[in-house]
Amino acid sequence: MSIDDEGPGIPADQRQTVLEPFHRLEKSRNRATGGAGLGLAVVRSLVEAHGGTIEIAATPGGSTRVNVALPVFRPA
Repeated sequence: MSIDDEGPGIPADQRQTVLEPFHRLEKSRNRATGGAGLGLAVVRSLVEAHGGTIEIAATPGGSTRVNVALPVFRPA
């Protein structure tokens, strides 16, 4: 699954860092301009708990693309 946004993108050198808890690209302390930095960390934890992977990349237009791969469940 791929999810694209329409924002300014995430710099390549920070794409792994934004998956860490409490990391925010928006440096202001104003809660109106950003969250707590937990959203992508929670997503990563859930995806990895289910045996999947998450990758952050750039779209051709320079925005952010989040790729999530989950294994196919096959009942025994």
